[in-house]
Amino acid sequence: MRHTLRHAPARSALASLKAASAIAAAALLTAISPAALAAPVDIDVTGAQSVDLLGDAGNTVWFVNVGANAVLNSLSWSVTLEAFSPSVLSEMQLSFGDSSGLDLVSFLPADGDFHSSVGSYAGSLDLSGLGLGVGADGLLRLEFSEAFKDLAPGVADGRWLSGTLSFDVTQVSTVPEPASLALALAGLALMAGVGAAGRRSSAAR
Repeated sequence: MRHTLRHAPARSALASLKAASAIAAAALLTAISPAALAAPVDIDVTGAQSVDLLGDAGNTVWFVNVGANAVLNSLSWSVTLEAFSPSVLSEMQLSFGDSSGLDLVSFLPADGDFHSSVGSYAGSLDLSGLGLGVGADGLLRLEFSEAFKDLAPGVADGRWLSGTLSFDVTQVSTVPEPASLALALAGLALMAGVGAAGRRSSAAR
């Protein structure tokens, strides 16, 4: 009976350590799991030329890193455009999507403005229902083009004088926060201690 009483606290302590290690293991998995982070990506469009029709070789094309596999939730803009006569402001468009250029969404910030002049525009688009995002390279492709070509091929029909596009994106991060990393390391140490305690307990028996 004394033998049983002497080892009961050790078994209880070992059981507590095992329970704690299970919690630590869960914390470790949480620390290294991908986390979704919502963040704005602002792009200065000053100086972008609006040249040819969508897909033509002479267009202005930019690539912006928004994070690997990021999802596009919304777009807002505040821009000033200039259309060169006989082209009109409503023909200036921007198309965006992943780096392949195959799955694009286009919008015309001056839609309905049929003047050959300078105009300022602001607005937003909800992209959440489109399932639009970028690939593993993290690159968002922006192509500035014309919905209708007025001037000679290769000659700009208009220009984005100034302004900003702001994409709200959900980024996927696999890098743990410092606090989570510390908890994960503590969990690993605790799990190692449980293993050693288990071996000592087996040797004692």
